[in-house]
Amino acid sequence: MPPAGESAQSAGAATGFRANDGAAGVIAFAKFLLVLLAAAMMLAAAVRHREWRGGLLLVMCVFLAGAAQECEGALKCVFSSFHEPEMPPTIAFLALGCAFALAYRGSAAPALAAIWKNRRFPILVWGLLFVSIIPNAAKAKFVWSTFSSLQVGTHAVREVAEAATEFLGCVLLFNWAVLFLKDKWRLFTRRVPSPHEHLLWSNELVPVGHGSRRRAYRIGDTGYCAKFYLPPEECAPGTMKASIRRDIGWRRFSRMYNSSSREVYVYGKLRHVMPQSVRDRMPAVCERVFHPKWGWGVLETFYANPDGSAVQPYIREIARRKSMDEKNLIYCAARDLLMELIAHAAPFYEPGNFHVQELPGGRLVLKIVDFEPDPKVVLPLELLLPFFRRMKLRRKARRFLALLRARYGVTAPVETEIG
Repeated sequence: MPPAGESAQSAGAATGFRANDGAAGVIAFAKFLLVLLAAAMMLAAAVRHREWRGGLLLVMCVFLAGAAQECEGALKCVFSSFHEPEMPPTIAFLALGCAFALAYRGSAAPALAAIWKNRRFPILVWGLLFVSIIPNAAKAKFVWSTFSSLQVGTHAVREVAEAATEFLGCVLLFNWAVLFLKDKWRLFTRRVPSPHEHLLWSNELVPVGHGSRRRAYRIGDTGYCAKFYLPPEECAPGTMKASIRRDIGWRRFSRMYNSSSREVYVYGKLRHVMPQSVRDRMPAVCERVFHPKWGWGVLETFYANPDGSAVQPYIREIARRKSMDEKNLIYCAARDLLMELIAHAAPFYEPGNFHVQELPGGRLVLKIVDFEPDPKVVLPLELLLPFFRRMKLRRKARRFLALLRARYGVTAPVETEIG
């Protein structure tokens, strides 16, 4: 009967894990198992949180690449021509992680931010240090010659020290993965959800209009509406351009890049910098909400006409109005509001984003219900330079108002045009 050490050594070699002796083989298998379980935790978190999927899958692949490092013996028969047979699968896992991050690029940065802000982050840092940098110091000859006087078996001792250090790192990584999953299992990145979000589940969502990317829904008779990207089943090949499908696909669950989510940010910014006359035209409620199928959306006050119909953009109102006085009234109200936005260098990029509401007495008022979150240019200088923002909005407004005069016969005097 072979000695116990030889049996352990044979078991370690049979499993194909990195081993110089039986104890090292057992440690290698334990490290492989811990990192593999940590990767499984990341996969569970990615399935649970679609809004973090890209970043969590990237971390999962990094863990899998680490697990592959412990399978040198098992991989020799597959990659026999390689000096380090564990490198091909390691590189493959890292490439797969990058592919996941690119495919879900809207959720990669939010996930990494969530990991950074998580209170368990120091455990992750120490785990990575103990599996990467510290083992090299534990095995270095100059370190042992400085702090130890061992003359016999120094190499074997250094090997064990390296393996033990890596094992501690794997334990820390596994511990972090378990704690991170526990922290986030019932928590979405929307840490402070909209106080009105529950209305989405207790009322009928009635479609009231849509564009090429988003659809608006009236939330029962609550006085609120919500906007989301078009449902996934309507974003199918043949019904939508591939470029729009891709754009919706990576933005839908990204809190950072979702258009509806960013509208809430712009709304908050306008409410802090605009005068009261502009704030009165903005919804009283504009909050970020989340739908497990449709992704991030915006819930806001629903403006309706006396007949219950939803308000329409002012270009449509001017087109359908028969009275020239009403056309001129809408035109001048839009012009005056644009001039006020220009004077305050408002982050407002579409001069057609006003809607007309008819009050019970027949009076017409303008409302701002769409907040274009970003300028559609390669170099958005207007995001940083107020004077450039004023210049761009003035030019767009002048062009848009001239179009209204020419197309719909608006007779407002030209001298009232934006200068």
